[in-house]
Formats: sequence, C-alpha cells, structure tokens
Amino acid sequence: DQLVLIGMKYVEKKGLLKKKINNNENNNENNIDAYEFFEEEKVKGLDLDIEDIPNVPNAKFGTRFITTHKQECSVARFSRDGRLGATGSKDHSIKLLDIEKMKIYNQQKQELAAPQKPLIKAFYDHTGPVTDLDFHPTSAILVSCSTDKTIKFYDYKTNSRKSFQVLEDTYSINSINFHPSGDYILCGTEHPMLRLYDVRNNKAFVCQHPYDHHISSINMVRYSLDGKMYVSGSDDGCVRLWDGVTNRCVNWIPNAHKSTPINACHFSKNRNYLLTAGRDSTVRLWDLRKNQQLRSYTGHTQKNHLMNTTFTWNEEYIIGLDEAGQSAVVWSTRTGEIQQRLTGHTNLVRWVASSPTEPSLLTCSDDHRARYWYMQYPTD
Repeated sequence: DQLVLIGMKYVEKKGLLKKKINNNENNNENNIDAYEFFEEEKVKGLDLDIEDIPNVPNAKFGTRFITTHKQECSVARFSRDGRLGATGSKDHSIKLLDIEKMKIYNQQKQELAAPQKPLIKAFYDHTGPVTDLDFHPTSAILVSCSTDKTIKFYDYKTNSRKSFQVLEDTYSINSINFHPSGDYILCGTEHPMLRLYDVRNNKAFVCQHPYDHHISSINMVRYSLDGKMYVSGSDDGCVRLWDGVTNRCVNWIPNAHKSTPINACHFSKNRNYLLTAGRDSTVRLWDLRKNQQLRSYTGHTQKNHLMNTTFTWNEEYIIGLDEAGQSAVVWSTRTGEIQQRLTGHTNLVRWVASSPTEPSLLTCSDDHRARYWYMQYPTD
C-alpha cells in the first residue's frame, strides 16, 4: 500500500489523476479505486504511424570538445534542460560540463590541446567506479551511483566537491533514475530486486510480490517522461514494464534479445515505443500499444560489454555502440539504415548520452575520453 500511495501523491500533484465523483461519503480516498486517470495534453514524440516526415536532416555529427579522465570514462548524462552535461569514470571522479561552451568550441583539429573552460567543476567522493548519473528534474542536484554500493547527491551550485547526501545499499549499483517529481529515485543493483528510494528520508521500498522481480542483476532502470511507467532490463534477458503508481510489474518481454543480457531500455517521449539493446548485437524497437516488435537495427557488435543505446533529441535517430569498431552508430529510426558511424575514440566506447533538447551527444570510452558531438548544419 505504501508504494501505491507514493505513486499517487505525484500523479495527483501533477494533474494526471482526478478523484472520482462519488456520492458515497465513506469512500476511502486512499484507495486506488477512488481515482481515475484522465488524458493530459499529448506529448509529442516518435510516431511511426506517419510515414513521411519532412525536414528531418541527414545525420552528420562532428566532435566539438573532448574532456579526459585519468581512467576509463564510463557514463555520461545531460540535464533535463540540456544546459549541463556530466561524465563519470572508473577513476571515481565526475565532471560537470557547460554544454554551450562545448558547443561553440570546435576541437576537430585540436584534439591534443583541449581547453578546460567548459569544465564547471569536478566531484571526488566515490571509492569505486561511477556507473550511472542523473540530474534532479528541478533542483541544482547531480546524483551518481557506483560499485562502492552508494548513491551520492551533489549540490553543483556550491563550491563543495563532496556529496551532501548518501544512500547506502548492500549491492553494487548499476543504474539510477529520478522520478519526475524528484522525490524518489529508482535503483538497479547486482541484486534482482528493484529499489525505490525516498530521497527525503532515505527509506527504500521494494515490491512485495516475488514473481514481479527479475532473477538476475539489473543493468538499467528508466522512468517514462510522465512517470506513469518505468522499465528495467536485466542480465536474465528479460525487460520488465512497471506501473509507476502501483509499482507492480504489468508486462514483460522474456528473452527480448535471444536470452542475452539487456544492456539498455528507454521509453519514447509519448510512451508508445520502447527501445532495447542486448548482447545479441541487435537493437530493437517495440510498439507497446500492440505488444510487438516493430524494427531491428544491426550492423554493430555488442556481445561482451554493458553499453548504452538511446534515442536522439527528436527520436528520429537511434545511437548505439559498436565493440568491434570502437565507434558509435547512428540509425534512422524509421528505416533502420545506418546514417553515420562516429569515429575518433581509440578504445572501446562504453556509453552514449543524448541531449533532450538539441542534436548533441556525449560518448564515453576506455581511451579515458568523453567526446561532445553536435550535428553539423551547412551554416555551422
């Protein structure tokens, strides 16, 4: 019941639920039957029912800036307004970067002389490799997780390089994601049970129904844009879809990638589609309205490593990673054709993050570098 109430508090506050009109004065308003969903304004996003989309530029990303860690660069994230970026490394450090400053600097011909001006600050508080990052939806807070079994919160408006709040788990943490309210954070660990942390009091909640859970470690957790659902992908090869209000598993895709571990899972903005990547060297797009696979994207190798795959800002492209080519691959979401291969890294590329507001990317590699990419236009 506690998990149900957590979800309902948010959706009621955001106007996604309304109370039923009921003449029964004894009706319990804490009961989920006392609420009904109503349709909010439709979120624009990918719509594969529309065949011809004009003015979609050909993908041509170029490197604008490179930042270097002391060890392998493992993860990156953009803030929700697209103004900030962050990178995490196996050297336990996190860098906070100014996107606009990276954008105006063209580093294509000066890769060995990277200025430090886009670097806002660095954080040093973990005792193990950084595995995931997220920005608070509304506050100046960056959050990170690590193999050191902690989630750490940083106020990036202060001068401190240390966290002001810590959540401790008993397992190495692989993935985190803020609820759109910012009051809760999903956590996927080496344990098969998802955690939901209340960041206001550090309390952890888990679903009490054992058959809802994975049977192996969880590699990624992500909320939908509206918080109504979240998705998890595991080493057990299963993708599970969860109700963001009841926190029950409501659907799943067993053996989504031929029984190989799931590397990545992301909702489209309108929640109609789900993007998944696994270690069968295939990226798949699923139609959640019809419960079926729509597209597959190949031409890359993912067999041995945990690597992210994601939509671009307008969801017209999908960016995946290629173990064999030490590169990122850009596919047309609609046709499945490869539009571009992003080369320049000199070792395995482990992560790609996409800006939610514009055509820019961050890639992270075992060559210790993170590259900022921006889509080139004729006027650039």
